[in-house]
Amino acid sequence: MKRKIDIIVKYFYPVTAGIETNILETYSVLAKRGWDVDIHTSKDTYDKKNSLPEKEIIRGLKVSRYRWGKLGFFPKIDWDSTDLVCLHNFDVFPHFQILIYTLLRKIFGKKNFSLVVTPHGGFSLDLAWSVFPLWQKAIKEIYNATLGKRLINLTVDAIRAVSEWERQDLIKKGIKSSLVAVIANGLENEAYMDVENLASKEIKAKVKSWGKYIIQIGRIYPIKNYETTIRALRMVHKDINFVIVGPVEKNQNPEYFNRLQSLILKMGLTKRVIFAGVIREVDKYYTIKKAQMMVHMAVWESFCNVVHEGLAMGLPLIVANNTALPLLVKDRINGYLVETKDYKKVSERINYVLDHLGSIEIMEMKKRNEKQGKAVSWKNVALRMDSLYRSLLS
Repeated sequence: MKRKIDIIVKYFYPVTAGIETNILETYSVLAKRGWDVDIHTSKDTYDKKNSLPEKEIIRGLKVSRYRWGKLGFFPKIDWDSTDLVCLHNFDVFPHFQILIYTLLRKIFGKKNFSLVVTPHGGFSLDLAWSVFPLWQKAIKEIYNATLGKRLINLTVDAIRAVSEWERQDLIKKGIKSSLVAVIANGLENEAYMDVENLASKEIKAKVKSWGKYIIQIGRIYPIKNYETTIRALRMVHKDINFVIVGPVEKNQNPEYFNRLQSLILKMGLTKRVIFAGVIREVDKYYTIKKAQMMVHMAVWESFCNVVHEGLAMGLPLIVANNTALPLLVKDRINGYLVETKDYKKVSERINYVLDHLGSIEIMEMKKRNEKQGKAVSWKNVALRMDSLYRSLLS
């Protein structure tokens, strides 16, 4: 008989940010290994509410979508027959309702499933919440430190941290160390393909039109701190453009994109900053591979899939010296660490790499990065999750 997993997450494919990619790539492997996987999610994308079908099957995963309300949604799960309930991210809603319901079932001896949380940094938001209004930040911090922490310790059977940094932060914030296992993120199959020959004609034409460029990938959202690289760009060699790949989050922070546009206009960079939208699969890796380097000055990352992808494509990297980023990028080994808002130093590092692209230092860095990046695939990650999940059921 197949083991049953029910996953609860706010967004899912076709949204393809870090959490959604993680779920799609790992649980599709688990489905092939005999797990019966149901994903419970909203009907929303980043820019459209209630726009996705209620039922769908994607790569062997059964998807049930719900209308997102003020308290999120309560998933229709057969609680008596499910084996695993997996919460991804750590939102107040609907995770609070799930944790309370699980606690009640535990008190009355009816908790016959294991509960797993993969916070993806959602419990470790000190820096990330600096971009939110003070009242929202205060509510989230109080909730995590009180009810959130207690409910996790009382009801959760395992926590998957996506980096050692996240594991240490969870423990520091009062989560039982015995609950936390580190299983880092992986790399899509497309990263191992011949992207030069498999990329579409359309993306090749676009990439050619961009000329020489540096790249950052991620949703257009304040946490990603695009403004620091935009400010740096004015001091970077004039033949270099900045390509931003990712969706605009119109639902949660619509004014951020407008602020970036105003900054670009003010700095006279309208022809040098390119918003490329969402690029998927082989085309995404082709776009990365053709860049001069990747710059990622986010204010917070619990792992950072796109930096991992940049490594795998052999790019030199310039990243912010915070949270989990220094675990992926060692200064002067894989690239360069720079303080998060120091745009002058970012420009210096970009120019240095550009001026030394043919040097032994940068050539060896590229080879080292490709080897490191391709060492862990999503399949490897899924197999480790499979082992963890089966240990909980045994």
